[in-house]
Amino acid sequence: MERLLPSDPSVIGGHRLAGRLGAGGMGVVYLARSPHGAWCALKVIRAEYADDPGFRARFRREAELAAGLAVRWTVPVVGADAEAREPWLATAYVPGPSLAEAVALHGPWPEAQLRSLGSALAEALDGVHSAGLVHRDVKPANVLLAADGPRLIDFGIARAVGATALTADGSVVGSPGFLSPEQARARTVGPPSDVFSLGCVLAHTATGRPPFGTGGAAAVLYRTVHKDPDLDGVPEGLGRIVRRCLAKEPELRPDTRELLGVFGGFAADGWLPEGLPALVAARAARVLDLPVPDPTVLSGPAPADLAEVPEDPPSPTRRRLLVAGAALGVTAVGGAGAWWRWGRGNAAANTGSARRTRHVLALLGSPDDAFHQNQIRGARLAVEQHNKDAGRTVDLVLRTADDRGTAAGCAAAAARLAADPAVSLVIATGGNATAPAALPPCTEARLTLLIVRADAEDLQGVKMTTGLVLRTTQTTGPPGALLYLNRAVKPDRTVIVHDLATEKESLTTVRIATVHGKLDGETAVEDVAADADFTAAARRIAARPQDAVLFGGVRPERAAACARALRDAGHRGARVGGEHVLGASFLAVGEDWRIGAGYTDASADPRTKAFAAAFRTRHGQAPGPWAAEAYDAVRFAAQGLASLGDDDRSALRGELLRSPWQGITRRIAFDAVEQYFQVEEDTGEFLYRVTGGTARFVTRSDEIDAET
Repeated sequence: MERLLPSDPSVIGGHRLAGRLGAGGMGVVYLARSPHGAWCALKVIRAEYADDPGFRARFRREAELAAGLAVRWTVPVVGADAEAREPWLATAYVPGPSLAEAVALHGPWPEAQLRSLGSALAEALDGVHSAGLVHRDVKPANVLLAADGPRLIDFGIARAVGATALTADGSVVGSPGFLSPEQARARTVGPPSDVFSLGCVLAHTATGRPPFGTGGAAAVLYRTVHKDPDLDGVPEGLGRIVRRCLAKEPELRPDTRELLGVFGGFAADGWLPEGLPALVAARAARVLDLPVPDPTVLSGPAPADLAEVPEDPPSPTRRRLLVAGAALGVTAVGGAGAWWRWGRGNAAANTGSARRTRHVLALLGSPDDAFHQNQIRGARLAVEQHNKDAGRTVDLVLRTADDRGTAAGCAAAAARLAADPAVSLVIATGGNATAPAALPPCTEARLTLLIVRADAEDLQGVKMTTGLVLRTTQTTGPPGALLYLNRAVKPDRTVIVHDLATEKESLTTVRIATVHGKLDGETAVEDVAADADFTAAARRIAARPQDAVLFGGVRPERAAACARALRDAGHRGARVGGEHVLGASFLAVGEDWRIGAGYTDASADPRTKAFAAAFRTRHGQAPGPWAAEAYDAVRFAAQGLASLGDDDRSALRGELLRSPWQGITRRIAFDAVEQYFQVEEDTGEFLYRVTGGTARFVTRSDEIDAET
């Protein structure tokens, strides 16, 4: 659970909010206390969804249907308001871990406990279906574990059988890896779809892995529709029924009544595997001790999608101070837009009498992005260190903006930031699928955009007027991997695997290695069709087993297939690739591959020891990928803002372009004419080695030598 943001209300529909349980594309889920004193989970739907014609009527109907559920293993609805500006639904709160967390922490479940789990969830779904609902998102994260049994939660995308869905037909609704083939094909779903998802949940709980593998959503959906599930490890006594649940055709699956007969009744005694009762009890005790914060009073609404970066962990007193500060800002200048000017204009510094300019830096990304929180923490540390410097001439304020993990969401969020004159600079934390979409609105508003992580070739090929990419792009290939081959391996020949499943990205690497001659020695190219495996290519490569291999694709599952084929064919030479292949599927089979990446491991990199120590002190954990790079982005921005003073924000990019700047991760410099990121002396890239299912830091690219 996270603390409330200053922009969050303190009361919704008479429910006093105590914290945030989560946030997603549809809205925010809060922990709240009802008017009667009971804890509940209160889900608030974003206003833009409520503006959809017919949404409120559907929301009201489905809330009423959910409220009518009297099923033992679901959570009751305790309140709802379909007419609020942001409609909300409150359900009883279960203070236990999710099944997903339990499996991750304690591993697969034995057969006896699996039967109790299956029985309870089948009974819950039987009641759901009898009430005329289909859940449509049965997954481990939506199963909470209480001492007396599991609870199926989150009917946020449930729909009445035969009625129009909350999302239009033709879109995929649910969670890849646990949704049915008919959901993957965006077809009409009924109760059998939930049975398929239940089969996925049981298989995952029995084995510790999803039955259709991991990786990109498209690959998982493809396997769900076309491939057999991986049920290796499911107890023999449950294997047949789980396989029937996972039948591709809905009519071949058992119904919930048959499942209840197979699983038997719920065994209340010992239904949780060893170790989990203590975890459940600890979570329940933690909630009982939670304070409820004092009410917040705001005289105007906070700007949409822009929130102060939360502390971690906060105290209730700290939150009240933050909220009071926000309220003071609104009241002092009257209105939401003026509040942001209060955060930006000339104001007395926190200490002393010197007057400093305040600048708002907005971190644009998705909370669902695996690396976003790392970057928030790295950026926060940079801001805090900067603001403690008595000699500073500017104060920094860090905010976040949610791009919802899509290009459209990123463009919309960037447009809102660009329209706010208080924002001095935007730092895009997302990857190639989202960050480039922020360019057009920032360009139109002449708002400087720093791109930390994305490396799409298009970012290099277009001369930008406001954007600056703080790393090399795909136009240089994976430099760390190329340098490793040239300096450490020195092969007579390198074979570049041109994966046509991602032809554009692969072609860039092929061109760098061959046309531009970035690899020493002879090169050859193996084309692999998008619908082919790598077996034939691997056999040809293994005919010369000492040749090096450079994988040019970007999909982890394709890289995994290539690695597996090379291993099985007996290839013994060096194997390298770029950072985009570092997914779970590849790491499981890519032993001893070397990977070139644009981010460092700050805990292992000798040049970032001070940062790593400060990060641990501040956040209580080691810095993750891209944390140090976000730290550098803020510090780079700060030196430009110091030169800018109180000038118009449109002049900031020019200030940043003028002089090279040395960060802890790399030297940031730009070509004077073309204004692209300039690599000097092979710096700013990093080499990793895959070992034991993990990518481990080896060295910086400029330190690669024959001994690496």
